[in-house]
Amino acid sequence: MKHEDIAKQIIKDVGGADNINNAWHCMTRLRFNLKDEKKVDYAALDKIPKVVGTKYQSDQLQVVIGTDVADYFAPLAKELGLDENSQQENTEKKGAVSLFMDTVSGVFGPIVPAIAGAGMIKGLMAGLVALNVISNQTDTYLVIDMIASGVFTFLPFFVAASAARIFKTNQYLAIAIAATLQFPTMTNAVAEGNVSAFQLFGLVPVPVFNYAGTVIPIIFAVLALSYIYRWVDKILPQVLRTVFTPTISLFVAGLVTLTVIGPISIHLGNLLAAGVAGLFTISPVLAGIVVGAIRPIAIFTGLHHAMTPIALQNFANQGYDMLMPMMFMANMAITGATAAIYTKVKTKEEKSIVLSSAVSGILGITEPALFGILSKYKKAFIAATIGSSVASAFISFFGVRIYGYILSSIFSLPAYIGQYFIFAVLGIIIALVLSFALTYMMVPKEMDEDTELTNEVDLHAVSKGAYVPLEDVPDEVFSTKMMGEGFAIKSTDGAVFSPVSGTVTTVFPSKHAIGIKTSNGVEILVHMGIDTVALNGQGFEVFVKEGDQVSVETKLAQMDLEYIRNQGKETMIIVVITNMDRVLSFSGMRDLEGQHPAGTLLERAVLN
Repeated sequence: MKHEDIAKQIIKDVGGADNINNAWHCMTRLRFNLKDEKKVDYAALDKIPKVVGTKYQSDQLQVVIGTDVADYFAPLAKELGLDENSQQENTEKKGAVSLFMDTVSGVFGPIVPAIAGAGMIKGLMAGLVALNVISNQTDTYLVIDMIASGVFTFLPFFVAASAARIFKTNQYLAIAIAATLQFPTMTNAVAEGNVSAFQLFGLVPVPVFNYAGTVIPIIFAVLALSYIYRWVDKILPQVLRTVFTPTISLFVAGLVTLTVIGPISIHLGNLLAAGVAGLFTISPVLAGIVVGAIRPIAIFTGLHHAMTPIALQNFANQGYDMLMPMMFMANMAITGATAAIYTKVKTKEEKSIVLSSAVSGILGITEPALFGILSKYKKAFIAATIGSSVASAFISFFGVRIYGYILSSIFSLPAYIGQYFIFAVLGIIIALVLSFALTYMMVPKEMDEDTELTNEVDLHAVSKGAYVPLEDVPDEVFSTKMMGEGFAIKSTDGAVFSPVSGTVTTVFPSKHAIGIKTSNGVEILVHMGIDTVALNGQGFEVFVKEGDQVSVETKLAQMDLEYIRNQGKETMIIVVITNMDRVLSFSGMRDLEGQHPAGTLLERAVLN
């Protein structure tokens, strides 16, 4: 049966859509809030192929599916008219920076090849111009530059299409918003410079700005479009939606983008530039520390363009500039951190992308490295920021400056020849080495492609505490082994470690469960507490994310045992193998009862 068919059958057997007040899912189960539990046909539910078991507890109907429950919730939510994302119980409350970077990473992932390819060409051409191999006035240069610069000039179009996928809205309307920002009426007004704003309806000003190559305005514009589209589609009668939903959505989202979202994004960049200029009046070293620290995130958000006018004004006023050398250091730090990731990734495709991004970075084009690599490896991004800040402070202390505008690439180095040359070289070395070393130490290495596979998986104690046979776990879903074989630990300190070496595949938003897959394909579920999904993530601190490599020494999470107990929840940590079709035999030891330190070998699964 297809996912959609199973979802429809589940809805029917729980009493129909009219009997469902709400539905959501946890790590392994569909959960329903019902109007009348008596309407549930438990016998029929148990006969559905994918349903492992059912349970009614805490005024909730729980339909046990397994770790792929999200695949079944999506069509179920669609059938019920629920928001698939908002109905996941206990959505994880990420920090603003982490959430922002995750979003940008998701947006830029699909367009990395275009950015990386264009960045490589653009960087190489800039290098050839800097070395006087080719003139940037020749037709050859102009043609190749069109190939390389098109992606960056029209970046909002690429971002719009990708962001629409992330925010689940109409892709072509998103592209239309990007086209609005870069329509010739706007770009010509910017070029001519004689119009500061258009007057909409004679009352509302529409500021004139250059949105070419920007990122933040279009991401927030598409996010706004997604809400506007859903709202319009919801209030309009069915017969009017085909024509009027896109019409009203485009009109409203376009106006909001032109009058609010776009200008605010540009003004943020201008405020950043003014702040940087003020720092130089206080202390060049302080300016180096701050500019070096904010430069990577400024490039990441597209706000770095606001710094260029400051540098140009410095050339005009004093004949030199100290800001552009800091930009140079930031680019080298980004390159160093990216290069270190090459030693961490495992597939040839990943290595190829990382290598091309690092080469582009050293040639002065850092967008491929930032959007394609460092947005995914946040510790590497931090390492690049530290390297940039330290190197920028170093060169500022020695007064390193440049006397003409030039791209911040390795080919820019001849422009520094003179009394500051040695300090510029040392700054580059600091930026590259420090960011590389920090990334190498902070980012864990992924498993190599040739990692030896065995036909056994050892399961270790996930916490200091008492071993509990799975049959004694006070939850029928686990004790009856619906989910698979395993064991539990009654933790004494709440520290939770990985039971195996492998890759984190899932961290549930409510933080109470983590999925891990070993190199030989065994899927392990670490479930912290019983019915703790209801705690909304309170009482849990998780230290890993999806994609992380873990071993038995890796601390996955910390449980606040006292808090969890005070909420009336069981705190034992359950470890189960969820794909038992891979298992030939399971040790099922019964002489392990008693206290064990974390990491103790407890059980062993032999694979078929």
